[in-house]
Amino acid sequence: MTDEGSLLARLTRRLADIQPAAPLPRRLVTALSEVLEMDGGAITIGYAPTERVTVCATTPVAQRIEELQDVFREGPSLDAHRSAVQVVSGPREQRARWPLLMQALVEEHPRIRLFAVPMMPDRSVLGVVSLYRLDGEGNSVDGRDAQFLVDAIGIAVLGGFDRSEPGDLVWTARDRVNQATGMVVAQLRIAPEDALALLRAHAFAHGATLVEVAGHVVSRELDFRVGDNGRAGA
Repeated sequence: MTDEGSLLARLTRRLADIQPAAPLPRRLVTALSEVLEMDGGAITIGYAPTERVTVCATTPVAQRIEELQDVFREGPSLDAHRSAVQVVSGPREQRARWPLLMQALVEEHPRIRLFAVPMMPDRSVLGVVSLYRLDGEGNSVDGRDAQFLVDAIGIAVLGGFDRSEPGDLVWTARDRVNQATGMVVAQLRIAPEDALALLRAHAFAHGATLVEVAGHVVSRELDFRVGDNGRAGA
């Protein structure tokens, strides 16, 4: 497994290079696809037949994969959600597990490989990130690296602010987070929502709270421009 700080730094660099016109979830999955050497992917949440929603899809192929899974009610995203484990299958296994889905896909993409990783930052499945590779080749995906990055994205996209503290502490913490967000915007020249997502992901990666990470940024102990782990002078 790659060092988690290095992984998060690679995701951060990819995200900073992507134009901010697209919604944050799509940009995060695009960055993830590049880090894991995939051709695209999607985030889906809600897995009852009438509730499943595609939050984002980075390409028309990714969108098509999710639409077909909705139609046939089979595929890697649904299996990953049901089992709470990653789904990585070879060509023969794909055809055996999801015959209708694969029959529809391989007509245009005969060598496509599908992957799915449940988002489980707190051990419960929040949703699924599905990925695909058109050529079926390339390096194998390190499952632990993929799980770490997907969980970090889950926190970045779906994470919320902890409101369990007394009101005055919450407002103080909000001020600190807002200040840190502005500093990350200046460091990386990215949108505020991207900066907040990175703060959340960094907190998850290092077992810290969002407020603690914000404090490190405000005190200039943490600079996302410097080093793989973000520590100034690293």
